[in-house]
Amino acid sequence: MMVDMRAWRPGRLAVDVTVGVAAALVTVNGHWDKVAPWLPHGVIVPLAVGQGIVLLARRRAPMAVLAAVTLLAVFLLAIGYPSGSASVGTWCAAYALGFYGRGGEGAELARTLRGAAAVLIAAFAFSVAASAPGARDQSGAWASFSLGALVAACWVLGYALRTRRDYVAELRDRAARLEAAEGERAARAVMDERLRIARELHDVIGHSISLITIQSEAAARSARSNPDAVPAFLTAISAASRQALAEMRGVLAVLRPDATVLLTTGQLSPQPGLEQVGELVASLRAGGLETRIEAEPMHLPPGIALAVYRIVQESLTNVLKHAGAGAKAGVTIIRSGATIRVSVHDDGAGPSGRTPGSAHGIVGMRERVAAYGGTLRTGARPGGGFEVEASIPVPGPEAP
Repeated sequence: MMVDMRAWRPGRLAVDVTVGVAAALVTVNGHWDKVAPWLPHGVIVPLAVGQGIVLLARRRAPMAVLAAVTLLAVFLLAIGYPSGSASVGTWCAAYALGFYGRGGEGAELARTLRGAAAVLIAAFAFSVAASAPGARDQSGAWASFSLGALVAACWVLGYALRTRRDYVAELRDRAARLEAAEGERAARAVMDERLRIARELHDVIGHSISLITIQSEAAARSARSNPDAVPAFLTAISAASRQALAEMRGVLAVLRPDATVLLTTGQLSPQPGLEQVGELVASLRAGGLETRIEAEPMHLPPGIALAVYRIVQESLTNVLKHAGAGAKAGVTIIRSGATIRVSVHDDGAGPSGRTPGSAHGIVGMRERVAAYGGTLRTGARPGGGFEVEASIPVPGPEAP
């Protein structure tokens, strides 16, 4: 019988040694004068010591330990040794089989059946040995049966405690998994919020920087040819800068610990919506981009209204970047049934080469639309230019 000594930690080793010594002492503490006369005097001592040594392996090989100590106990009972002293090792081994009995994965039932069969065999052997002619008087068949039943009871006790231990371990493991899953969900929520904030900053800063660039270039061109137009361009640059700063503060304010207080006290400006699309178009017209807008008055949920505004903002920013000088843009916002349709197109040159589908602005617009179950289409127009079309379903009544 091979025993893995690495499985014995100092605390467990101390318990195992204590159990083995106690079992040996109880076994030795019998009446030697009433055993078979042919047995050498004092032979019980090495037998008891051997039993204690075998019990040291009851954690790693409980089935083999039960078989070994049961053979010893049956021998002692058969030669007339007291049942209590002869049976203590078997009781310990039966308990160990119930508590430490192991099986492969998915073999719980087979393991339990093997353990129960082994214990029944041991209990039957006890009953037979206690009824042998040379055994000490056990007051009839009932006492012999009681010895076997006590062995089975030790196994049942060990099995019950093991089942409870496994159940508690499963509950702890489940709690740990739930805690880990909750941590993952929290981390994912933080990441989603960071992406949302990054997307908002991209929309705000990208639009404003593009507008400022166009205005500053126009001011530089007009400095010699038309100096009177320069103050208007500088005023537009100042307004765009202030608006970008205000929107950026509003987005970043959610990261502050007192963001809830600011929201409840009204110190933060509301997120832009359909009402601000006209102001956005007006600022672009002041920057030199001729823009036509067609928008129906309607009431939309704040989230969808913000998505529409950002789509228009990002699309017109791309017109400033890629359409070229003299380009004209058009914005159409209409509601068709339970769907809001947004179209932004221009007649410029469009992006050089094929439009990258992974561009941050297009990806951001696509994510905004997808968040509400809509669709986004971008690409070159048949007659020239570029077009962005978004369709977003709107919950609630269809009437505006």
